[in-house]
Amino acid sequence: MAEINFAESLFKPWLRDFPRLWMSPLSGSFSASSDAVKVDVREQPEMFLLEAELSGVKKDSLKVSIDGSRVTIAAEIRNGAGLPKDERLIRGERHVGHVERTLDLEAMLDPSRSTAHYEDGLLTLLLYKQCASEATQITVN
Repeated sequence: MAEINFAESLFKPWLRDFPRLWMSPLSGSFSASSDAVKVDVREQPEMFLLEAELSGVKKDSLKVSIDGSRVTIAAEIRNGAGLPKDERLIRGERHVGHVERTLDLEAMLDPSRSTAHYEDGLLTLLLYKQCASEATQITVN
């Protein structure tokens, strides 16, 4: 005789349909949280290396901005958007819409030296730290 797990039978349908609970009834897209963009950040003496997973993003919709020690990644994801008229979506679990992730790093960043490269759904940022300016003596009047 098969054993019935009451908790699994009660929660499995709810967990299966959990993403649908967050869908907007008007837009049909998920509400993106800050963890919609998964990142790895490594620090080296003169820079940070940031890698971000952005599956389904076209390069031209990707925006990266640097403000002091803060870096922001924003993109539009169009996974499966625009089905032909003779098709209907039976299950939609991939994110569609705007995603954004902002990170505060531990050093001021130099936007003029920092670079971004996007290939195969992976955004790689080389975020150079701002060089400390040498002390300058000024005349006291």
